[in-house]
Amino acid sequence: MMSEKKRLHPVAMLLSFIKYAKEAAIPLIFFVFVGGGNGYAWWHFLMIGALLLFTVGNGVLGWFFYTYHIENNELRIHQGFIFRKKRFIPRERIQSIDFSQGLIQRTFGLVKVQIETAGGGGEPEVVMSALRRTDAELLKSNLYQKRNAVTDEVMEEVEEKPPLLYKLSWKELLITASTSGGIGVVLSFVAAIASQVDDFIPDQFYESITERVMDATLPFLLLAAAFLLLISWFFSVVGTVLKYGGFVLKRHEDDLIINRGILEKRQLTIPVHRIQAIRIVEGLLRQPFGYSVLYVESGGGGGKEEQFSTVLFPLVKRKRVKTLLGEILPEMAIHEECSSLPLRAKRRYIIRNLLPAVLPVGLITYFVPYGAFSLLLLPICFFIGYFHYRDAGWGIKKDVALLQFRQISKTRVYVARKNIQAMEMETTFLQEPRQLTTFKVSILSSFAGKQFRVKDIEHTNGEDLLNWYSFGTKKNRKEEV
Repeated sequence: MMSEKKRLHPVAMLLSFIKYAKEAAIPLIFFVFVGGGNGYAWWHFLMIGALLLFTVGNGVLGWFFYTYHIENNELRIHQGFIFRKKRFIPRERIQSIDFSQGLIQRTFGLVKVQIETAGGGGEPEVVMSALRRTDAELLKSNLYQKRNAVTDEVMEEVEEKPPLLYKLSWKELLITASTSGGIGVVLSFVAAIASQVDDFIPDQFYESITERVMDATLPFLLLAAAFLLLISWFFSVVGTVLKYGGFVLKRHEDDLIINRGILEKRQLTIPVHRIQAIRIVEGLLRQPFGYSVLYVESGGGGGKEEQFSTVLFPLVKRKRVKTLLGEILPEMAIHEECSSLPLRAKRRYIIRNLLPAVLPVGLITYFVPYGAFSLLLLPICFFIGYFHYRDAGWGIKKDVALLQFRQISKTRVYVARKNIQAMEMETTFLQEPRQLTTFKVSILSSFAGKQFRVKDIEHTNGEDLLNWYSFGTKKNRKEEV
Protein backbone atom coordinates (compact mmCIF):
# COMPACT_ATOMS: atom_id res chain seq x y z
CA MET A 1 0.00 0.00 0.00
CA MET A 2 1.33 3.45 -0.91
CA SER A 3 -0.19 4.88 2.27
CA GLU A 4 2.62 3.25 4.25
CA LYS A 5 5.86 5.20 4.55
CA LYS A 6 8.66 3.83 2.40
CA ARG A 7 12.37 4.52 2.07
CA LEU A 8 14.63 4.56 -0.94
CA HIS A 9 16.80 1.54 -1.70
CA PRO A 10 20.00 1.48 0.45
CA VAL A 11 22.04 2.05 -2.74
CA ALA A 12 20.85 5.66 -2.41
CA MET A 13 23.48 6.04 0.33
CA LEU A 14 26.22 5.10 -2.15
CA LEU A 15 24.84 7.50 -4.75
CA SER A 16 24.70 10.28 -2.18
CA PHE A 17 28.34 9.63 -1.23
CA ILE A 18 29.40 9.79 -4.90
CA LYS A 19 27.43 13.01 -5.41
CA TYR A 20 29.00 14.80 -2.46
CA ALA A 21 32.44 13.38 -3.29
CA LYS A 22 32.21 14.95 -6.74
CA GLU A 23 31.23 18.29 -5.25
CA ALA A 24 34.13 18.14 -2.78
CA ALA A 25 36.67 16.89 -5.33
CA ILE A 26 38.00 20.27 -6.49
CA PRO A 27 38.40 21.75 -2.95
CA LEU A 28 40.03 18.50 -1.80
CA ILE A 29 42.48 18.45 -4.73
CA PHE A 30 43.33 22.10 -4.08
CA PHE A 31 43.85 21.33 -0.38
CA VAL A 32 46.08 18.31 -1.04
CA PHE A 33 48.27 19.72 -3.82
CA VAL A 34 48.33 23.41 -2.90
CA GLY A 35 47.65 23.56 0.83
CA GLY A 36 50.33 21.02 1.54
CA GLY A 37 53.12 22.83 -0.24
CA ASN A 38 55.20 23.02 2.97
CA GLY A 39 54.49 19.45 4.03
CA TYR A 40 51.54 17.80 5.71
CA ALA A 41 50.76 17.98 9.40
CA TRP A 42 48.52 15.63 11.39
CA TRP A 43 45.61 18.02 11.16
CA HIS A 44 45.67 17.80 7.34
CA PHE A 45 44.79 14.10 7.53
CA LEU A 46 42.32 14.79 10.32
CA MET A 47 40.43 17.28 8.13
CA ILE A 48 40.41 14.92 5.16
CA GLY A 49 39.12 12.11 7.37
CA ALA A 50 36.48 14.37 8.88
CA LEU A 51 35.33 15.40 5.39
CA LEU A 52 35.00 11.78 4.29
CA LEU A 53 33.23 10.84 7.53
CA PHE A 54 30.80 13.75 7.11
CA THR A 55 30.09 12.72 3.51
CA VAL A 56 29.37 9.11 4.51
CA GLY A 57 27.33 10.13 7.55
CA ASN A 58 25.30 12.61 5.53
CA GLY A 59 24.42 9.90 3.02
CA VAL A 60 23.37 7.39 5.72
CA LEU A 61 21.30 9.85 7.76
CA GLY A 62 19.80 11.41 4.62
CA TRP A 63 18.63 7.95 3.49
CA PHE A 64 17.28 6.99 6.92
CA PHE A 65 15.21 10.15 7.37
CA TYR A 66 13.89 10.22 3.77
CA THR A 67 10.43 8.65 3.49
CA TYR A 68 7.58 8.96 1.03
CA HIS A 69 3.95 7.84 0.81
CA ILE A 70 0.65 8.82 -0.81
CA GLU A 71 -2.16 10.15 1.35
CA ASN A 72 -5.26 12.20 0.52
CA ASN A 73 -4.32 12.32 -3.19
CA GLU A 74 -0.93 13.82 -2.31
CA LEU A 75 2.64 12.60 -2.56
CA ARG A 76 4.08 13.30 0.88
CA ILE A 77 7.83 13.39 1.41
CA HIS A 78 9.62 13.75 4.75
CA GLN A 79 13.36 14.38 4.74
CA GLY A 80 16.21 15.94 6.71
CA PHE A 81 17.75 15.04 10.08
CA ILE A 82 18.83 18.47 11.34
CA PHE A 83 16.34 20.64 9.49
CA ARG A 84 13.23 18.51 8.95
CA LYS A 85 11.40 19.19 5.72
CA LYS A 86 7.96 18.10 4.56
CA ARG A 87 6.67 18.35 1.01
CA PHE A 88 3.08 17.67 0.01
CA ILE A 89 2.53 17.50 -3.75
CA PRO A 90 -1.08 17.18 -5.01
CA ARG A 91 -1.57 14.54 -7.67
CA GLU A 92 -3.12 17.00 -10.13
CA ARG A 93 0.02 19.19 -10.09
CA ILE A 94 2.23 16.37 -11.35
CA GLN A 95 3.21 16.88 -14.98
CA SER A 96 5.41 13.86 -15.62
CA ILE A 97 7.18 10.96 -13.94
CA ASP A 98 10.37 9.85 -15.68
CA PHE A 99 12.69 6.91 -15.05
CA SER A 100 16.41 6.67 -15.78
CA GLN A 101 19.18 4.17 -15.04
CA GLY A 102 22.82 5.04 -14.57
CA LEU A 103 25.53 2.40 -14.31
CA ILE A 104 25.02 1.94 -10.57
CA GLN A 105 21.24 1.70 -10.81
CA ARG A 106 21.52 -0.83 -13.63
CA THR A 107 23.99 -2.92 -11.62
CA PHE A 108 21.48 -3.32 -8.79
CA GLY A 109 18.34 -3.41 -10.98
CA LEU A 110 17.08 -0.03 -9.73
CA VAL A 111 15.77 3.15 -11.35
CA LYS A 112 16.07 6.85 -10.68
CA VAL A 113 12.70 8.62 -10.54
CA GLN A 114 12.20 12.29 -11.46
CA ILE A 115 8.84 13.95 -10.84
CA GLU A 116 8.08 17.30 -12.48
CA THR A 117 5.22 19.56 -11.48
CA ALA A 118 3.41 22.58 -12.85
CA GLY A 119 5.41 25.72 -12.09
CA GLY A 120 8.48 23.71 -11.14
CA GLY A 121 10.76 25.47 -13.62
CA GLY A 122 13.63 23.59 -15.23
CA GLU A 123 14.40 21.42 -12.18
CA PRO A 124 12.41 18.30 -11.20
CA GLU A 125 10.33 18.82 -8.06
CA VAL A 126 11.31 15.40 -6.70
CA VAL A 127 14.34 13.22 -7.45
CA MET A 128 14.48 9.71 -5.96
CA SER A 129 17.92 8.38 -6.74
CA ALA A 130 17.30 4.65 -6.17
CA LEU A 131 14.01 2.74 -6.18
CA ARG A 132 13.21 -0.84 -7.04
CA ARG A 133 11.56 -1.05 -10.43
CA THR A 134 8.36 -2.48 -8.95
CA ASP A 135 8.19 0.31 -6.33
CA ALA A 136 8.77 2.95 -9.01
CA GLU A 137 6.02 1.51 -11.24
CA LEU A 138 3.66 1.30 -8.26
CA LEU A 139 4.35 4.94 -7.36
CA LYS A 140 3.83 6.04 -10.95
CA SER A 141 0.63 4.04 -11.27
CA ASN A 142 -0.83 5.51 -8.07
CA LEU A 143 0.11 9.09 -8.96
CA TYR A 144 -1.34 8.70 -12.44
CA GLN A 145 -4.42 7.04 -10.97
CA LYS A 146 -3.96 3.91 -13.01
CA ARG A 147 -5.17 0.54 -11.79
CA ASN A 148 -2.45 -1.65 -13.19
CA ALA A 149 0.77 -1.13 -11.23
CA VAL A 150 3.01 -3.45 -13.19
CA THR A 151 6.21 -3.25 -15.14
CA ASP A 152 6.40 -2.79 -18.90
CA GLU A 153 6.83 -6.52 -19.48
CA VAL A 154 3.79 -7.46 -17.40
CA MET A 155 1.79 -4.59 -18.91
CA GLU A 156 2.32 -5.95 -22.41
CA GLU A 157 0.95 -9.32 -21.30
CA VAL A 158 -2.11 -7.82 -19.57
CA GLU A 159 -3.15 -5.46 -22.38
CA GLU A 160 -5.37 -7.04 -24.98
CA LYS A 161 -4.44 -4.39 -27.54
CA PRO A 162 -0.67 -3.83 -27.69
CA PRO A 163 0.49 -0.21 -27.63
CA LEU A 164 1.78 1.49 -30.77
CA LEU A 165 5.52 0.84 -30.93
CA TYR A 166 8.28 2.50 -32.98
CA LYS A 167 11.97 1.64 -32.80
CA LEU A 168 15.08 3.36 -34.10
CA SER A 169 17.11 0.86 -36.13
CA TRP A 170 20.89 0.71 -35.90
CA LYS A 171 21.13 2.10 -39.44
CA GLU A 172 18.97 5.07 -38.48
CA LEU A 173 20.94 5.48 -35.25
CA LEU A 174 24.23 5.72 -37.15
CA ILE A 175 22.73 8.23 -39.60
CA THR A 176 21.42 10.24 -36.63
CA ALA A 177 24.83 10.22 -34.96
CA SER A 178 26.74 11.06 -38.15
CA THR A 179 24.53 14.05 -38.95
CA SER A 180 23.80 15.29 -35.42
CA GLY A 181 25.82 18.48 -35.75
CA GLY A 182 27.14 18.11 -32.20
CA ILE A 183 30.69 19.14 -33.13
CA GLY A 184 30.17 22.59 -31.64
CA VAL A 185 29.14 21.07 -28.32
CA VAL A 186 32.28 18.91 -28.23
CA LEU A 187 34.52 21.87 -29.10
CA SER A 188 32.86 23.94 -26.35
CA PHE A 189 33.50 21.11 -23.89
CA VAL A 190 37.18 20.94 -24.90
CA ALA A 191 37.48 24.72 -24.53
CA ALA A 192 35.91 24.56 -21.06
CA ILE A 193 38.34 21.83 -19.98
CA ALA A 194 41.26 23.81 -21.39
CA SER A 195 40.22 26.90 -19.43
CA GLN A 196 40.17 24.89 -16.19
CA VAL A 197 43.68 23.43 -16.63
CA ASP A 198 45.15 26.68 -17.95
CA ASP A 199 46.98 27.46 -14.71
CA PHE A 200 48.70 24.05 -14.64
CA ILE A 201 50.28 24.40 -18.12
CA PRO A 202 53.72 26.04 -18.17
CA ASP A 203 54.20 29.27 -20.13
CA GLN A 204 56.93 27.64 -22.22
CA PHE A 205 54.29 25.33 -23.70
CA TYR A 206 52.21 28.29 -24.91
CA GLU A 207 55.28 30.02 -26.32
CA SER A 208 56.28 26.87 -28.21
CA ILE A 209 52.80 26.39 -29.64
CA THR A 210 52.55 30.07 -30.65
CA GLU A 211 55.89 29.93 -32.47
CA ARG A 212 54.88 26.78 -34.36
CA VAL A 213 51.55 28.28 -35.40
CA MET A 214 53.20 31.48 -36.63
CA ASP A 215 55.78 29.51 -38.61
CA ALA A 216 53.26 27.03 -40.01
CA THR A 217 52.13 27.13 -43.59
CA LEU A 218 48.52 27.56 -44.62
CA PRO A 219 48.10 23.89 -45.75
CA PHE A 220 49.38 22.71 -42.36
CA LEU A 221 46.93 24.95 -40.48
CA LEU A 222 44.05 23.74 -42.64
CA LEU A 223 45.09 20.13 -42.05
CA ALA A 224 45.27 20.69 -38.28
CA ALA A 225 41.82 22.31 -38.28
CA ALA A 226 40.41 19.41 -40.32
CA PHE A 227 41.94 16.90 -37.89
CA LEU A 228 40.41 18.72 -34.90
CA LEU A 229 36.99 18.74 -36.58
CA LEU A 230 37.31 15.04 -37.39
CA ILE A 231 38.10 14.16 -33.77
CA SER A 232 35.23 16.34 -32.56
CA TRP A 233 32.88 14.69 -35.05
CA PHE A 234 33.95 11.23 -33.81
CA PHE A 235 33.19 12.07 -30.17
CA SER A 236 29.92 13.66 -31.25
CA VAL A 237 28.93 10.41 -32.99
CA VAL A 238 29.85 8.34 -29.92
CA GLY A 239 27.89 10.65 -27.63
CA THR A 240 24.78 10.51 -29.83
CA VAL A 241 24.94 6.69 -30.06
CA LEU A 242 25.18 6.41 -26.27
CA LYS A 243 22.29 8.86 -25.83
CA TYR A 244 19.82 7.42 -28.35
CA GLY A 245 20.86 3.76 -28.49
CA GLY A 246 17.90 1.45 -27.93
CA PHE A 247 15.42 4.23 -28.70
CA VAL A 248 11.80 3.05 -28.48
CA LEU A 249 8.71 5.24 -28.74
CA LYS A 250 5.31 3.89 -27.81
CA ARG A 251 1.88 5.21 -27.05
CA HIS A 252 0.02 3.57 -24.19
CA GLU A 253 -3.45 4.96 -23.61
CA ASP A 254 -2.98 8.75 -23.22
CA ASP A 255 0.77 8.72 -22.61
CA LEU A 256 3.77 8.81 -24.92
CA ILE A 257 6.57 6.70 -23.42
CA ILE A 258 10.15 7.07 -24.66
CA ASN A 259 12.97 4.70 -23.71
CA ARG A 260 16.52 5.49 -24.77
CA GLY A 261 20.17 5.31 -23.76
CA ILE A 262 22.97 2.74 -23.57
CA LEU A 263 25.10 3.70 -20.57
CA GLU A 264 22.30 5.64 -18.87
CA LYS A 265 18.89 4.28 -19.70
CA ARG A 266 16.06 6.80 -19.51
CA GLN A 267 12.32 6.48 -19.67
CA LEU A 268 10.34 9.65 -20.35
CA THR A 269 6.58 9.77 -19.99
CA ILE A 270 4.71 12.60 -21.71
CA PRO A 271 0.96 12.88 -21.14
CA VAL A 272 -0.65 13.69 -24.48
CA HIS A 273 -2.78 16.48 -23.03
CA ARG A 274 0.42 18.28 -21.91
CA ILE A 275 1.75 18.60 -25.47
CA GLN A 276 1.60 22.21 -26.60
CA ALA A 277 3.27 22.08 -30.03
CA ILE A 278 5.13 19.91 -32.49
CA ARG A 279 8.44 21.00 -33.93
CA ILE A 280 9.97 19.43 -37.07
CA VAL A 281 13.64 20.29 -37.58
CA GLU A 282 15.66 19.60 -40.74
CA GLY A 283 19.37 20.10 -40.07
CA LEU A 284 21.88 21.20 -42.68
CA LEU A 285 23.36 17.70 -42.95
CA ARG A 286 20.00 15.94 -42.88
CA GLN A 287 17.89 18.10 -45.17
CA PRO A 288 19.65 17.06 -48.44
CA PHE A 289 18.81 13.42 -47.63
CA GLY A 290 15.21 14.17 -46.66
CA TYR A 291 15.60 13.46 -42.93
CA SER A 292 14.23 15.43 -40.01
CA VAL A 293 13.89 15.28 -36.20
CA LEU A 294 10.54 15.43 -34.40
CA TYR A 295 10.21 17.35 -31.13
CA VAL A 296 7.25 17.91 -28.85
CA GLU A 297 6.96 21.02 -26.72
CA SER A 298 5.24 20.08 -23.49
CA GLY A 299 4.39 21.46 -20.10
CA GLY A 300 6.68 18.89 -18.52
CA GLY A 301 8.65 15.78 -19.37
CA GLY A 302 11.70 17.13 -21.18
CA GLY A 303 13.86 17.88 -18.19
CA LYS A 304 16.30 20.68 -17.62
CA GLU A 305 18.78 19.71 -20.32
CA GLU A 306 16.07 19.65 -22.98
CA GLN A 307 14.14 22.71 -21.73
CA PHE A 308 10.90 20.76 -22.13
CA SER A 309 11.62 20.18 -25.82
CA THR A 310 11.60 16.40 -26.01
CA VAL A 311 12.86 14.44 -28.99
CA LEU A 312 9.84 12.44 -30.09
CA PHE A 313 11.81 10.65 -32.82
CA PRO A 314 15.50 11.30 -33.59
CA LEU A 315 15.36 10.56 -37.31
CA VAL A 316 12.47 10.20 -39.72
CA LYS A 317 12.05 10.65 -43.44
CA ARG A 318 10.24 13.89 -44.22
CA LYS A 319 7.65 12.08 -46.31
CA ARG A 320 6.86 9.80 -43.34
CA VAL A 321 6.35 12.58 -40.79
CA LYS A 322 2.64 13.04 -41.44
CA THR A 323 1.97 9.30 -41.35
CA LEU A 324 3.97 8.77 -38.15
CA LEU A 325 2.30 11.64 -36.32
CA GLY A 326 -1.11 10.57 -37.58
CA GLU A 327 -0.58 7.20 -35.91
CA ILE A 328 1.16 8.16 -32.70
CA LEU A 329 -0.39 11.60 -32.11
CA PRO A 330 -3.63 11.96 -34.09
CA GLU A 331 -4.75 14.81 -31.80
CA MET A 332 -2.37 17.16 -33.63
CA ALA A 333 -3.35 17.19 -37.31
CA ILE A 334 -0.39 18.64 -39.22
CA HIS A 335 -0.79 20.08 -42.70
CA GLU A 336 1.22 21.52 -45.59
CA GLU A 337 -0.76 24.76 -46.00
CA CYS A 338 2.11 27.26 -46.03
CA SER A 339 2.18 30.74 -47.57
CA SER A 340 5.54 32.25 -48.56
CA LEU A 341 6.76 35.71 -47.62
CA PRO A 342 6.26 38.64 -50.03
CA LEU A 343 9.07 39.36 -52.48
CA ARG A 344 9.89 42.72 -50.88
CA ALA A 345 10.96 40.90 -47.69
CA LYS A 346 13.88 39.21 -49.50
CA ARG A 347 16.13 42.29 -49.32
CA ARG A 348 15.65 42.61 -45.57
CA TYR A 349 16.63 38.97 -44.95
CA ILE A 350 19.76 39.28 -47.09
CA ILE A 351 20.86 42.57 -45.50
CA ARG A 352 20.30 41.22 -41.97
CA ASN A 353 22.72 38.37 -42.65
CA LEU A 354 25.20 40.23 -44.84
CA LEU A 355 25.68 43.49 -42.93
CA PRO A 356 27.12 42.07 -39.64
CA ALA A 357 29.86 40.28 -41.61
CA VAL A 358 31.11 43.28 -43.62
CA LEU A 359 33.13 45.01 -40.88
CA PRO A 360 34.85 41.86 -39.46
CA VAL A 361 35.71 40.65 -42.95
CA GLY A 362 37.20 44.05 -43.81
CA LEU A 363 39.36 44.07 -40.66
CA ILE A 364 40.54 40.48 -41.17
CA THR A 365 41.35 41.16 -44.82
CA TYR A 366 43.46 44.19 -43.92
CA PHE A 367 45.29 43.03 -40.77
CA VAL A 368 45.53 39.21 -40.91
CA PRO A 369 47.82 37.21 -43.23
CA TYR A 370 45.78 35.31 -45.81
CA GLY A 371 42.86 37.40 -44.56
CA ALA A 372 41.60 37.94 -48.10
CA PHE A 373 40.14 34.42 -47.93
CA SER A 374 37.58 35.81 -45.48
CA LEU A 375 35.94 37.60 -48.41
CA LEU A 376 34.42 34.23 -49.23
CA LEU A 377 32.17 34.74 -46.18
CA LEU A 378 30.26 37.52 -47.93
CA PRO A 379 28.64 35.40 -50.67
CA ILE A 380 28.03 32.71 -48.04
CA CYS A 381 26.16 35.23 -45.86
CA PHE A 382 24.26 36.40 -48.93
CA PHE A 383 22.99 32.90 -49.69
CA ILE A 384 22.22 32.24 -46.00
CA GLY A 385 19.98 35.29 -46.01
CA TYR A 386 18.31 34.12 -49.20
CA PHE A 387 17.62 30.65 -47.79
CA HIS A 388 16.25 32.19 -44.59
CA TYR A 389 13.82 34.16 -46.75
CA ARG A 390 12.93 31.23 -48.98
CA ASP A 391 12.17 28.84 -46.10
CA ALA A 392 10.10 31.25 -43.99
CA GLY A 393 6.31 31.09 -44.12
CA TRP A 394 3.06 30.57 -42.27
CA GLY A 395 -0.22 28.75 -42.65
CA ILE A 396 -3.49 27.90 -40.92
CA LYS A 397 -5.85 25.00 -41.46
CA LYS A 398 -8.85 24.51 -39.24
CA ASP A 399 -7.54 24.75 -35.65
CA VAL A 400 -3.79 24.32 -36.30
CA ALA A 401 -1.31 27.08 -37.14
CA LEU A 402 2.01 26.49 -38.90
CA LEU A 403 5.05 28.74 -38.53
CA GLN A 404 8.07 27.97 -40.69
CA PHE A 405 11.49 29.57 -40.44
CA ARG A 406 15.21 28.88 -40.62
CA GLN A 407 17.99 29.76 -38.22
CA ILE A 408 20.65 27.16 -38.89
CA SER A 409 18.18 24.35 -39.40
CA LYS A 410 14.85 24.59 -41.16
CA THR A 411 12.06 24.45 -38.57
CA ARG A 412 8.32 23.94 -38.81
CA VAL A 413 6.17 24.48 -35.72
CA TYR A 414 2.59 23.28 -35.45
CA VAL A 415 0.45 24.76 -32.67
CA ALA A 416 -3.20 24.02 -32.01
CA ARG A 417 -5.27 27.14 -31.38
CA LYS A 418 -6.34 25.91 -27.93
CA ASN A 419 -2.66 25.68 -26.86
CA ILE A 420 -1.69 29.22 -27.90
CA GLN A 421 -1.17 31.46 -24.89
CA ALA A 422 -0.71 34.66 -26.89
CA MET A 423 -0.37 35.95 -30.44
CA GLU A 424 1.14 39.32 -31.31
CA MET A 425 2.39 41.45 -34.17
CA GLU A 426 5.47 43.62 -33.80
CA THR A 427 6.20 46.20 -36.50
CA THR A 428 9.41 48.25 -36.53
CA PHE A 429 9.78 51.64 -38.20
CA LEU A 430 11.78 49.95 -41.00
CA GLN A 431 9.05 47.37 -41.62
CA GLU A 432 6.16 49.84 -41.58
CA PRO A 433 6.82 51.55 -44.96
CA ARG A 434 6.93 48.12 -46.63
CA GLN A 435 3.76 46.89 -44.87
CA LEU A 436 5.66 44.04 -43.18
CA THR A 437 5.52 42.76 -39.63
CA THR A 438 6.99 40.13 -37.30
CA PHE A 439 4.48 37.60 -36.06
CA LYS A 440 4.92 35.81 -32.70
CA VAL A 441 3.19 32.85 -31.08
CA SER A 442 3.66 32.04 -27.38
CA ILE A 443 2.96 28.68 -25.74
CA LEU A 444 3.18 27.36 -22.22
CA SER A 445 6.22 25.09 -22.29
CA SER A 446 9.03 25.65 -19.79
CA PHE A 447 8.70 27.82 -16.70
CA ALA A 448 9.20 30.99 -18.76
CA GLY A 449 7.15 29.75 -21.71
CA LYS A 450 8.38 29.56 -25.29
CA GLN A 451 7.93 31.82 -28.27
CA PHE A 452 8.19 31.25 -32.03
CA ARG A 453 8.31 34.00 -34.63
CA VAL A 454 8.38 34.62 -38.37
CA LYS A 455 9.86 37.92 -39.52
CA ASP A 456 8.62 40.13 -42.35
CA ILE A 457 5.29 38.54 -43.20
CA GLU A 458 2.64 40.58 -44.98
CA HIS A 459 0.96 42.95 -42.51
CA THR A 460 -2.50 41.91 -43.67
CA ASN A 461 -1.56 38.26 -43.19
CA GLY A 462 -0.60 39.04 -39.60
CA GLU A 463 -4.02 40.56 -39.05
CA ASP A 464 -5.64 37.46 -40.56
CA LEU A 465 -3.76 35.27 -38.08
CA LEU A 466 -4.82 37.45 -35.16
CA ASN A 467 -8.45 37.34 -36.29
CA TRP A 468 -8.26 33.55 -36.68
CA TYR A 469 -6.98 33.20 -33.13
CA SER A 470 -9.36 35.79 -31.65
CA PHE A 471 -12.45 34.36 -33.37
CA GLY A 472 -11.60 30.81 -32.35
CA THR A 473 -10.97 31.84 -28.73
CA LYS A 474 -14.32 33.66 -28.49
CA LYS A 475 -16.10 30.72 -30.12
CA ASN A 476 -14.61 28.26 -27.62
CA ARG A 477 -15.64 30.49 -24.71
CA LYS A 478 -19.23 30.63 -25.96
CA GLU A 479 -19.31 26.85 -26.32
CA GLU A 480 -18.01 26.45 -22.76
CA VAL A 481 -20.69 28.80 -21.44
